Amino acid sequence: GASCVDAAYAQYGEDAHACIGARVNGRLATLSTVLRDGDTVQLLMGQDPASEPSREWLEHAHTPAARIAIQRWLATHPQPTADEQEALDGERRDEAPAPRPAPDEPAAAPGATSAVVVVGRPEANARLAGCCTPVPPDEVIGFAVRGGVVTVHRVECAAVARMKGLGRAAVDVSWGDTTECRVTLVAESFQRPHLLADLTEAIALEGVAIVSATVEPPAQQHVRHTYTLQLPDAAHLPSLMRAMRNVPGVYDVGRAQHQAATASR
Repeated sequence: GASCVDAAYAQYGEDAHACIGARVNGRLATLSTVLRDGDTVQLLMGQDPASEPSREWLEHAHTPAARIAIQRWLATHPQPTADEQEALDGERRDEAPAPRPAPDEPAAAPGATSAVVVVGRPEANARLAGCCTPVPPDEVIGFAVRGGVVTVHRVECAAVARMKGLGRAAVDVSWGDTTECRVTLVAESFQRPHLLADLTEAIALEGVAIVSATVEPPAQQHVRHTYTLQLPDAAHLPSLMRAMRNVPGVYDVGRAQHQAATASR
């Protein structure tokens, strides 16, 4: 009953915290995939040294090595309170690692946090919010969070109202160097074989790097894929979304929104 999570920690030890996916017998697979005798596993690793495991990995970790490593990390990185989690709106997801390329592939572009300038504080570290994934030329607003980091949201994001409701002061931010950006897209599709591989190929053909990808369990033959992507520039976003919509079985592609913001989308 070993899974790809177990395989990652067996091969890489605590460096497996940076694992973002796998290929089983040549096909893309989630880390929860249960392995069978004879399976060939290729693990996909992120290159961000601050990469972190998901708490959900414990549900799929069966070997002592994997469970101990994950539990040790979780014990030293406690989760924020419910109010902080709702207000900061996916702060941990903003730190998702970029994929580590294969030896014959160019390195993935770095994060686009430098594209945002904090007005009056050019030295401040700004980070794009994972809930609304702002890209140029979106109108944006910032909020200071722990560690002096400024999290940047689209002004219409529901998290902005929550932050203000908690008495958090807004920080003026503006777009600076916008040659590249990071965005999260959600693809709604009908379930069919090889859909994940076809979507991944369509994204790669657009010259876009996949930072992370998740696939929700099918519900009534419908599947939701969520991709965090590194674009060479924001102007490339419309053509990327068209390419994803053109994949057979995909019927909608949109910008990600936090669940609480769905009604205002």
